[in-house]
Amino acid sequence: MPLDPSAFKEALSRFASGVTVVTTRHEGGLHGLTVSAFASVSADPPRVLVSLGNATESRPLIEKSGNFAVHILGRQHVALGLRFAKLVPGLADPFEGLSHRAERTGAPVLADCLAWLDCTVETVLPVGDHTVFIGAVEALGHAPGAPEPVLYYQRGWRVLHPDRLPT
Repeated sequence: MPLDPSAFKEALSRFASGVTVVTTRHEGGLHGLTVSAFASVSADPPRVLVSLGNATESRPLIEKSGNFAVHILGRQHVALGLRFAKLVPGLADPFEGLSHRAERTGAPVLADCLAWLDCTVETVLPVGDHTVFIGAVEALGHAPGAPEPVLYYQRGWRVLHPDRLPT
């Protein structure tokens, strides 16, 4: 069953593009990576894009698996972003100890985030040293309450307050 475009619009209207974790399931298991932004491409039908450096381990895994999930992080999720950025010393598997489940595409969806989007890879666009993945949004979910998305800005983590954007 296709995702309702109005549910997609409502969910994305609550969250600014900020720090996200992108996950996928592949033959060898689970993989995830912190990325600094994602973008909505189309509201009807619901489509998003993520751009990954060609040198990242995630790029070929997402292309081969054909799926990914995007997790929007809030101020309370900075540790989660650091975990998937591989900035936690001694942690070999960022999924270790985290609650997650598979949604429609099979990509792992993390329980602790502001919102998540479960996507099927629709288009793969090589662009210089990056690859853009456009995903058809198959399912989404979000936590209740007022969000405070986190941005990675000027080499630091910041909370986005709509009434005072960073300059």
